[in-house]
Amino acid sequence: MPGFIIVALIGAVLSGISLAVFAPYVTLRRISYMGEALSHIAFAGIAIALISGMNLTLGAWIFVSIVALLISWLSRKEKIQEANTITIFLSLSMALGIVLISLSKNYAFDLSSYLFGNVLLISISEVWALGILNVLNILFILIFYKELFYLSYNPEMAKVFRIRVGLIDHLFYLLLAANIVLNLKSAGIILVTAQLILPAVIAFNLAKKLGWIIVISVIAAIVSALIGFYLSFVLDIPTGATIVIVQAFIYALSFIFKRRK
Repeated sequence: MPGFIIVALIGAVLSGISLAVFAPYVTLRRISYMGEALSHIAFAGIAIALISGMNLTLGAWIFVSIVALLISWLSRKEKIQEANTITIFLSLSMALGIVLISLSKNYAFDLSSYLFGNVLLISISEVWALGILNVLNILFILIFYKELFYLSYNPEMAKVFRIRVGLIDHLFYLLLAANIVLNLKSAGIILVTAQLILPAVIAFNLAKKLGWIIVISVIAAIVSALIGFYLSFVLDIPTGATIVIVQAFIYALSFIFKRRK
């Protein structure tokens, strides 16, 4: 098996894991639309990085992190509905990205890999970055498991127990932004949201305790990544889209299992 295929396979698995560990929290907090918005907002970050000559991943992460923190702040402090705030920034960012890329002399660069994803283009350095990010994700969840539990199930109760809601929320959004941006190469802006949600809904059909939900979410992501990668290689079809289709199929099986149970 060629070396780049092995790198791509490892990248696909690590990509699935990094999104899956956050998926239950995104679902519980009812911010799935936030994940979709941030993946599209990254489009403007990529455009800004193109114009400024900055590293595309770093530029997109900085921009998405700033927007994510702004959305969180406006929603909590200014009492603006989160859905409205997200829509405003999503529309503005997409418009800004389109204008900047149309002005960029580097417009010929392969933007489609960020829109639709192509895990075969992932580099060894990006695989290492995903590996480090996965370690940070796991450490964050282990250290702040209790805080994230209360923040996800009952934010008001979290304040009663004097949990540092603001700090945990900021760290959560910074890591969520990093996970979305680093997975654009493998999953793409269009498909990253599905991989952020589907593992969680599969897990919620099979378990009730949060710990098991996270574990099953990760397992579902790994299995779908391996099967999807194999099918895409054999059938010569897009890897990211194939992985999402496999996840949707696993979700259908988990839904049937839940109904029968």
